[in-house]
Amino acid sequence: MASLKESFRGQCNLHVYFAEQYLAQLEASDPHDWGGHIQRATSDSLAWQLLLAYQCHLADLIDQQPKFGLLLPEGQFNARSLVADELPPEIEELAGREVEPGWLATIVNYSFVQTATASRAPQGVLAWDGQSESAVKPDLAGCLIELKSMIARHRATLMEY
Repeated sequence: MASLKESFRGQCNLHVYFAEQYLAQLEASDPHDWGGHIQRATSDSLAWQLLLAYQCHLADLIDQQPKFGLLLPEGQFNARSLVADELPPEIEELAGREVEPGWLATIVNYSFVQTATASRAPQGVLAWDGQSESAVKPDLAGCLIELKSMIARHRATLMEY
């Protein structure tokens, strides 16, 4: 039976692999497929895999550094939700990056549920989808690159312990 350490790392690797597959599908898809919803569905799936890979990486960091005595939280979590007198430096770094604008905040705060926008339709327009001009699409490809780089850097650091 595989140890938890291998399990968390394996799960992280699996979610990164799935994210790469969704990214390839996103780049190759016709925007008109699925009634025009393919891009949103694939982007959401990609973002979900990135979030799961990130959480599995956090679980791996916790498991690899038992001296801190952190317990893996139940359900969804991020670095900011981990509470202890002392946290591993990698987790402290990630907690700060989760709130700063950038790739990690994009993953952690990805909006899976579309809400009404505060902007209004241009004057004189009868039909308007409210998103086409104002929607900002996150750079999920960039998020994937950064996540993979961070995971590799942390794993190299963990080998030094």
